[in-house]
Amino acid sequence: MRRGKSPYTLVFLLIVGLILGGFLGDLLAHFFKELAYYQIIGMDNPLTLNLSFIRFSFQLSLKINIGTVVGLVLAIYAYYKM
Repeated sequence: MRRGKSPYTLVFLLIVGLILGGFLGDLLAHFFKELAYYQIIGMDNPLTLNLSFIRFSFQLSLKINIGTVVGLVLAIYAYYKM
């Protein structure tokens, strides 16, 4: 049986790489000032849908720093080396 690479594995590795990279970037920013740079991409105000008996709010924002980018690249590299 042929063992192929699952797209779910790629998504899992990307999410783990983004989380760990962001965490390490924030942690190491205290020691290396170059890692303290980040950019927030997303919505400032949440999108709200009020149906009078229930209210939904949705807001999406991403905080990207150098560690996040490094984690993303390492996750893609790990996927293709599997």
